[in-house]
Amino acid sequence: MWRFRSTSLTVRLTGTLIVALALLLAVTAIVQVSLQRRFAREQASLNSLSLSEALFGALHSHMLANDRDGLHASVRQITEKSSSLRVRILNKEGDITFSSNPREVGTRLDPTSEACTKCHAAGRPIERLPPGDRTRSFSIGGVPAMGVIRPIENEPACASAACHAHPKEKRLLGVLDVVLQLEAAERSGRQTAWLLVGSLALVLLAIVAVVVTTVGRAVHRPVRELAATLGTLARGDYSARYERDDIAEFAHLGASLNDMARELERANAKLVEWAQTLERRVEEKTAELRRAQEQMINIERMASLGKLAAVVAHEINNPLASVVTYSRLLLRRLSQQSELSAADRQLKEILEAIAGESSRCGEIVSSLLLFARRTGSRLEPADVNEVVGKVLFLIKHKLDLAQVKPELTLAAELPPLVCDAAQLEQALLALCINAVEAMPDGGTLKLRTARDDGWLRIHVADTGVGMPAEVKAHIFEPFFTTKGQGEGKGLGLGLAVVYGIMQRVNGTIEVESEAGHGATFTLSFPLPVSPDERRGVEGVVVEGANGRPVSPKGGS
Repeated sequence: MWRFRSTSLTVRLTGTLIVALALLLAVTAIVQVSLQRRFAREQASLNSLSLSEALFGALHSHMLANDRDGLHASVRQITEKSSSLRVRILNKEGDITFSSNPREVGTRLDPTSEACTKCHAAGRPIERLPPGDRTRSFSIGGVPAMGVIRPIENEPACASAACHAHPKEKRLLGVLDVVLQLEAAERSGRQTAWLLVGSLALVLLAIVAVVVTTVGRAVHRPVRELAATLGTLARGDYSARYERDDIAEFAHLGASLNDMARELERANAKLVEWAQTLERRVEEKTAELRRAQEQMINIERMASLGKLAAVVAHEINNPLASVVTYSRLLLRRLSQQSELSAADRQLKEILEAIAGESSRCGEIVSSLLLFARRTGSRLEPADVNEVVGKVLFLIKHKLDLAQVKPELTLAAELPPLVCDAAQLEQALLALCINAVEAMPDGGTLKLRTARDDGWLRIHVADTGVGMPAEVKAHIFEPFFTTKGQGEGKGLGLGLAVVYGIMQRVNGTIEVESEAGHGATFTLSFPLPVSPDERRGVEGVVVEGANGRPVSPKGGS
């Protein structure tokens, strides 16, 4: 729908064209009417002159013969057939000698009357009246009329006539005054003028309709579609396009708009992509910070537990050793007796239980000392692939009993790893035994070594029962176990010890597991930087996989 506003391009363009056309047609009508009136007057003047000459010719014979009756009869006959015609004959003195109106015969006209002004305008009669000055326009009773003065000159035939001879020196005998009323012509002119105005009005209406339709199709509709496209783009739908191409200017404007829309669409896609990338990076950094925070919490927790374990182990180690020593001494004395009474046998069983439980407490103290890092470490280069192979050899019998199939994938040309080989072996044994115990119905144990971006990694994976997230969050805590209590059950120190070993070599341990989908433990060790790499990164601090800065020399 059109919106008729004074600021609208359609209204301004259409209104300007319509007003201009109306003014042009009005001027055209005025000019046409004026030209028509002028042409009508000229035609009336020419017709009047012709009529006067015709009447003069018709009355000429009567005037030569001085036939007054015939002249009167001819004049009446002519005027009776045309009521708008008036004919008079005046002599040189201005007396009306013949007239279509009998009441005028014998009267004299005033030289200032309309019929005499042409000849007596200067106050005296002119000698000759040119044909172009013989006509005059005036009105009779409000009716426009055209009058013609036809001079009656003294011809040779008139001067020699016997009836009323005139001297030759008398050049003008009188005038023939013919008056033609133009009421019908004026009425016809008005009708013609009204028809012209009406036709021009119809033309103006037709032109207005054409202009409105053309402007609506050529201007209003494309502008409206452009505005709709811009509105769609403003609402965020950058797939909107301007499709019309039937008008070159709007097609060019639409092409520019479409180019802008495509640029906006590409820019929006980049912004969305950047936003998604930023969101993903924020999530990754948040996860890294969360893992670092959890790692720091675990480190602080392990440090506190290590201090506590060291104190406990130090305080109870000597009393336990004394208990074990004295219990074994008493058992040896009982064993030297030949016969034992029932009370002695019962005492022997009690002493054996004391010695066994004390030895078990000693093993726990040893594990606590290892967790607390109180035992010494012998760091030297070790072949990781060799250590992994030895671990697999040590648990081969246990794998066979549990119907677990081993899969070994060793990376070639691994550099030596500076570590305590015995502790690394202990950590791998603990992980492999846990993996075998997590597959009660058999499965596959996968051991794989790899070198990845300055890190040496050992992957221990199983196809066992896996673990939920709430269990995975506590597996590295001392004395946390899911194996239950009793004979042959774990103490919950295995993974805690593995965690302590990895901390001593600046390594990391990560676990990926879901309930029912097995678990994968990844041990990561930083590798020393080669001399070539050291020269390439001299003075540059590299961030390791665990978030710790690693110097170009390989330290941390």
